[in-house]
Amino acid sequence: MTDITDKEAQHLHRLILFSDAVFAIAITLLAIEIHPPEHWSSVGDLLSQMRHKLMAYAVSFAVVGVNWIAHRRTFSRLRRADGVLDVLNLLMLGLLALLPLGTEMLWENGTASSVVVYVALVTAIGLAHALAWGYAAMFAGLSEPMPTGEKVYVLLRVALLPGLMCGLTFLSIITQTWWGWLGIAVVVAGLSMTNRLMARSGALPAVPAAED
Repeated sequence: MTDITDKEAQHLHRLILFSDAVFAIAITLLAIEIHPPEHWSSVGDLLSQMRHKLMAYAVSFAVVGVNWIAHRRTFSRLRRADGVLDVLNLLMLGLLALLPLGTEMLWENGTASSVVVYVALVTAIGLAHALAWGYAAMFAGLSEPMPTGEKVYVLLRVALLPGLMCGLTFLSIITQTWWGWLGIAVVVAGLSMTNRLMARSGALPAVPAAED
């Protein structure tokens, strides 16, 4: 194992700091874009008029939060960074920065097309994140030593989970049924079971599922 120089450690540290700043700005812009209606008579009337905006805000807040947690966990597994990872990470952050626009489309338009565009954007963010992780862990040797199974598991999780969870959420909201929430519960249970099985086999460290 090669020693990590101070310059390499600083490179990765600054990359993470910059990423955190973009996440923070994106999640702040979600709230800044929300404006109350000009006329409202009561709290109930205010909430009724703003329900679409608040619902879109809640979904996007969760999307940014989930992606930040995933980014923190994947980048905590890296030992250093390089220029290619910088570019791939910027690609993911560029897509993430479009979330306030996608959120505004949801509450201004609210059509099936705007939902499809939004879910596609969230899916693209996950795929870009997976691309960065795949390069760093499987090709450039930038990650800490870990089994191949763990690398693949992390890749699939960051690639598929954001879009899947977002799609299931909108399924429940639009259809006003519990099928989407049931799907989310199944996905979470499946991830927890997979974590435990892989930990027992030694492919993952034995940590609680909430910390994976």
